[in-house]
Amino acid sequence: LKIMAKAAPHAQPTNDGGIVVALVLLVAALASIFFGAVALYASADIVLTSEQKQKSVRARRLARLLSGWANVGNAAVHGLLIIMLVTDSERYKQFFPDEAEMPLGTAFMLVLNLLVGRCTLKGGGIVLALIWNSFVAVAGSLIPVVWPKFLDVGMITWPYLAVFLWLSIFAFESFAFFFSVVAFALKDAHAVKED
Repeated sequence: LKIMAKAAPHAQPTNDGGIVVALVLLVAALASIFFGAVALYASADIVLTSEQKQKSVRARRLARLLSGWANVGNAAVHGLLIIMLVTDSERYKQFFPDEAEMPLGTAFMLVLNLLVGRCTLKGGGIVLALIWNSFVAVAGSLIPVVWPKFLDVGMITWPYLAVFLWLSIFAFESFAFFFSVVAFALKDAHAVKED
């Protein structure tokens, strides 16, 4: 019995089934966004006819609008995250000690996403959107306190509202990245002037 009791602490921890389902849904959402962006790009035939060029312009506009609104949505979720942290800082201090005291990083993300989204929605700034959204996608994946912390710790220990907001940020960042790539890739699609 003593041998069995000592062996228990070394046993591999089992994953919570709900967490595994959430991860599967995350991958499914990411794949859907990715393939939706590819399908939009593929539907934009940049060929000779007027109709096809106009179709590509519509596809670029749609990609630009989706990217811009995704950045605005990301800003809105960061705003909700700030409200959550500020209104109940004692509860969230154990999960987000720095952000609960002074949510400057979250406010910075709110402002930058809002500015990039506004610029993109007004018809310009697709290069800025591509640079910003690429930076967010790469940095968020590599900085330990962002996505690695969420996957290792957050999904298991954070309150459901925090997990929901984090997943919302993931969705908006993914949309913004993939559709800014498509809008940039279609940058040479020009409207055909009628004679």
